[in-house]
Amino acid sequence: MRKRVKYLFKVTALIMVLSMILPVCPSLTQTVFASTPLHFSDVKERDWFYKDVMELTKRGLIAGYPDKTFKPNAQIRVNEFTKILISSIDNNIKSSPNAHWAEGYIAKAEELGIIKNGEFSDYNRYITRGEMARMIVRAGATTSAKNKGISLDIPENYKSYSYFITDYSTLSGDSKDIALKVFVSGIITGFPDGSFGFDKNATRAEACTILMRFLDKDRRKIPELPVDFSNTLSVEEFTTQLLNAMGKEATMEYAQKMGYVRPSAEYPSYEKPILRREAAKIVAKIMDELIGIKGFFTSGIDGHFVKEYTEIPRLQPNQVNMLVNDYGRKYIILTHWEKYKGNISDIRMITEPYQKEMVLLYLAGIFDTDKEGNLNPYGFITKEDGKELISRLSKLNTDSIDKTLKELHLGIRDLKEKPMPEVEKPSNAEIWRSISPYVNKRLYEYPLKLDKTSGMSILNKYNAEMSSSTLKLFKPMYEQFFNTKYTVDYRNLDAEAKYYSTYNNKGGTGNYEKRVLFYYNPAQPTNKYVDEKGNDRKIEDMIFPDKMLKREIENYKKYKVVSQAELITDESLIYLSMNERGRATLRIIYYPPTDPAFLKEQGLEVGKWYEKDILIDMSIGIDGPEEFRNRWEFSPLNYTLHYDFGSYRPMEYLK
Repeated sequence: MRKRVKYLFKVTALIMVLSMILPVCPSLTQTVFASTPLHFSDVKERDWFYKDVMELTKRGLIAGYPDKTFKPNAQIRVNEFTKILISSIDNNIKSSPNAHWAEGYIAKAEELGIIKNGEFSDYNRYITRGEMARMIVRAGATTSAKNKGISLDIPENYKSYSYFITDYSTLSGDSKDIALKVFVSGIITGFPDGSFGFDKNATRAEACTILMRFLDKDRRKIPELPVDFSNTLSVEEFTTQLLNAMGKEATMEYAQKMGYVRPSAEYPSYEKPILRREAAKIVAKIMDELIGIKGFFTSGIDGHFVKEYTEIPRLQPNQVNMLVNDYGRKYIILTHWEKYKGNISDIRMITEPYQKEMVLLYLAGIFDTDKEGNLNPYGFITKEDGKELISRLSKLNTDSIDKTLKELHLGIRDLKEKPMPEVEKPSNAEIWRSISPYVNKRLYEYPLKLDKTSGMSILNKYNAEMSSSTLKLFKPMYEQFFNTKYTVDYRNLDAEAKYYSTYNNKGGTGNYEKRVLFYYNPAQPTNKYVDEKGNDRKIEDMIFPDKMLKREIENYKKYKVVSQAELITDESLIYLSMNERGRATLRIIYYPPTDPAFLKEQGLEVGKWYEKDILIDMSIGIDGPEEFRNRWEFSPLNYTLHYDFGSYRPMEYLK
């Protein structure tokens, strides 16, 4: 009796399997069940998988159940998917009458290299999305598939798409490659949150859609790459390749120790693409070493973050004479570089922290401009750029300073003096102390909105009436705060860098959270003291800076934000109106793997520079609920808020 029950159980199981996978023989299909007509009670036209299920059914590759259902959400087994995939590229599968129904398909899959020996110990278990992807990638490379016009069409830069897959970093090396190949070919698109779900079991509906995209290129969902970074070098790649070519220790630890690069937190990490102006900083520091003259190529300004300004001795007349008399007259061009700035078309885009390095490297023939004469400080160093730069520097890397200076002279460009171009002055230029050529004139022309009738002396303090010492305090504070807060890598938030206040010369070293909070008063709520009805807000309803920042950090991690910012302002744009105020342009760029959907909501895209004009409001004080004060070291010159003059727009080049 037991044997009979066991036999009946096997028969029942076999019928269930046959009902899930449509046999090749049409006549057998009709005898198995009567629901072969293209209708399933649980597959509706509105379903995302409807067309794929119907098409595979028409082709005789899959079928439904005897109860007229398809069960799209049921999981699919290894042998079932193997049968469908192999049948789609080779319909001449022969099985022994006494063998397992899937044996011929499995044998063929092994013969074609789609399944390798030992990969599956149990063909009756459920298959994962990653295992389906692996079989699809291998199937696409077979002659059988190619004879039917089937291929994955994987682009050479397919690894550049990795940031689209939100769980990419959790995959192993082989799994990463497989996931990327089926993703860029448009066969598996992933879940709404961007994850691939490599180890999740696949459903029958998913299997149908994946297989139809494999068979029919018109059904594929090929992702679009906003910006292709595959040809750019990262900060780490550029630095280590350069150090290696110069015969130095090719590590980022060494580069930071020698001062060639700043801490990773300030880039926002060494993994991001390196900007041309950042590369210029590194090259200039090495050039000073090669020619043995400190401060010849470098300005002493190492960015907006660090407190220390390296005192660079000015070249003395005897040094200039030595260079000119001993090595050639063209050294006049390098020693008087400021007189030649007008030869660079986008000179107004090269702000003070980067100007000397970029201009001198151009005049020395180490950096090139584009066809329009632009040095493009916000552009990236490509692999070709890096190769050319390293080649030029390698020629200068001789065994003596004397030989280096002679070799350097050969590359100096023979240019005529050309000063900075004149810029159009704002209509209200008379109320400002000076006008900077490195900002847009509209920053001066926004309404001042000063109350000239109140009689309070603190009002109406135009920039022209402020002391120069006050202006020198505020400008770096604005820059340090905004560049720190909006330069983010969600993976690098614990990396430490310096912070400081020019107001009281306090500072320290800390991670992202500590560096940002330094510029906030711990007791100053970020929402108003009164609610929408004008009533005093309770302390428990106040949002203090640390709570606000924690929320922002959660979003950075959730949306995998990697961004880099630069505040463009000038001492001439700072004035008094109750509090110290300053006008500025905030520039920002988002790098992969920042969630494209997150940016799309703001009208932004990865890999493009944007900017907006803002009004910054800072104040000096330690007011606020007493019990919230002194919770962390902070600058008494604390950030209050800023007002946007408009939304982000594509970065505008100043001409």
